[in-house]
Amino acid sequence: MADLSVARQVVRSVFSPFRLLLALKTAIAVIGAWLLGVLLPGELDTYAYYAPLGALLGVTPTVIGSIRSSVEMVVGIVLGVALGWLLIATGMPWFLRAPLAAGLGVLVAGIRRLGEGRIYVAIAGVFVVILGVDDPESYGIGYVVQFGLGLLVGTLVNLVFVPPLEFNSARTRLSTLRLEIASQVENLADVLEAEWPPDGRDWLDGVRELRHSLDETQELADEARESGKANPRKLWHKGSLSGVYEDLDALRLVARRLSDVTEALSGAIWHEPVTVEIPPELIDPLRTALGSIAEYIRAWDAGDGTAEAGERCAAAMRDVIDTLHREKVVESGSGTIIFALRTIQRRIDERARTQ
Repeated sequence: MADLSVARQVVRSVFSPFRLLLALKTAIAVIGAWLLGVLLPGELDTYAYYAPLGALLGVTPTVIGSIRSSVEMVVGIVLGVALGWLLIATGMPWFLRAPLAAGLGVLVAGIRRLGEGRIYVAIAGVFVVILGVDDPESYGIGYVVQFGLGLLVGTLVNLVFVPPLEFNSARTRLSTLRLEIASQVENLADVLEAEWPPDGRDWLDGVRELRHSLDETQELADEARESGKANPRKLWHKGSLSGVYEDLDALRLVARRLSDVTEALSGAIWHEPVTVEIPPELIDPLRTALGSIAEYIRAWDAGDGTAEAGERCAAAMRDVIDTLHREKVVESGSGTIIFALRTIQRRIDERARTQ
């Protein structure tokens, strides 16, 4: 069942409207670059095969990404061509020129400001000293012009077929992450309710996998922010990323504290990584507190009923503290769990108030 879910997710990702539009734009840019490349005068049309390659690399998911990467790649290729010319001028044999071009190109690629163009320094240098040795000037100029033409075509296609803004996708993924975290909190509550030791350790793996989900959401949020740069759709699109990064920061903290709770429960059940004692009197209050936190996160995600859910969560936490004092619990493992839950509650309070 899990494999089927993963397969569906892969299919949705591959055949998403965004990905299909990107594929269509790339195909248009490649054929357009080739048709223009063969029309260039003189010997330039001899190197028309570099134009489709430039177009392929020039179409990126965002407008600003196309412009920036195109400029960086042209700069990298120009540096590589110049390096190749310099090595050919020395008169050394090809079996020395090629490795030197590769090595020196890799060294130049250490200049991080070259961005996407860093890798093309070595590539262009090697191409010039091997493929362009008979006529390095014509080859180098043809390479730069045709590749640059392709990049220009790719960028123009990106401007004509304006890339969609990914604000809604980022918010949807953020909502999925909230619900995923709420489910993991509920799993921890179920562990406290079940007979120990529990049958499996899925709840341990689930909390640990939250880091991957957080990174994935962060990446999508960054792509969404990038999609809005130099994008004319922003003129009429009402969406934004307001609060997304703040919510992500809050969820990262929640995930870290849930990891603390998980480690403490693991210590209480299996005495790993260290032995932890949780007094029986605290089990029910902690389970109720975890359940109320899960409910609070779901209310925060829905944007409805957060005040009531927050009050229930606060009441559950007060009950945990009262039990702690009443039973005179001094075990540090219990304190770790309580500190984590109170921190989670406070952080959700902060974000829920901004809705």
